[in-house]
Amino acid sequence: MKDRQDGEIAQEAAIAILIAVILISLAGYSLFIAPGNALGISARAGMTRATDRLVTAGDLTGYADGTGMLGPVRVDNPSPAPGRLGAVLVPIRLASLRLSWEAGTGADIGNATVIFSGPGGDETLRGSSGPVLRKPAWAIVRKGSVLPGQSGNGDNLLEPNEIFVLFAYPSQPLPPGAGFTIRVLVPGENPFVVSRRVPDSISSTMDLG
Repeated sequence: MKDRQDGEIAQEAAIAILIAVILISLAGYSLFIAPGNALGISARAGMTRATDRLVTAGDLTGYADGTGMLGPVRVDNPSPAPGRLGAVLVPIRLASLRLSWEAGTGADIGNATVIFSGPGGDETLRGSSGPVLRKPAWAIVRKGSVLPGQSGNGDNLLEPNEIFVLFAYPSQPLPPGAGFTIRVLVPGENPFVVSRRVPDSISSTMDLG
């Protein structure tokens, strides 16, 4: 009889220990795993936001103020000033390179406002998609990819791994040594800002760094 009572006591003790382990495990889940899941969601959201930040995708290129073809763009310029900087090519991409992303992630460059700041002050450039640009204007003139063998998908949403090349064409050409800033403002995104200085010696095509 005593052995049977001892067995029942041992069984009850084992059940009590098992219940205690389960309760401790549940408490641990609520304290550590749930916050960890929240941190994971937050980190994922942060990554999505990071992809929307615009950065340069290489050196800027400057062109002497002329008429006809300026690099890849045809312009109509009735008063060329070849001794000055007339236009700038700006390659841009998103800050993060990713193998996959949510649909619609990126920056809508088609709705951007481009502001050119030079010695004469700030100037908002007019968006253009025509075959010939007239001052003051800006346009997306090339779409590509940072990945070999791939290209942009054709729309104006700059997605991860894509490269857009912008052409900034202010109304006033800049003299040698002048500083300038280009700002690309996309609704809901951080502004893209890049500053350069006109080379002391003007040539038809200039690497602005």
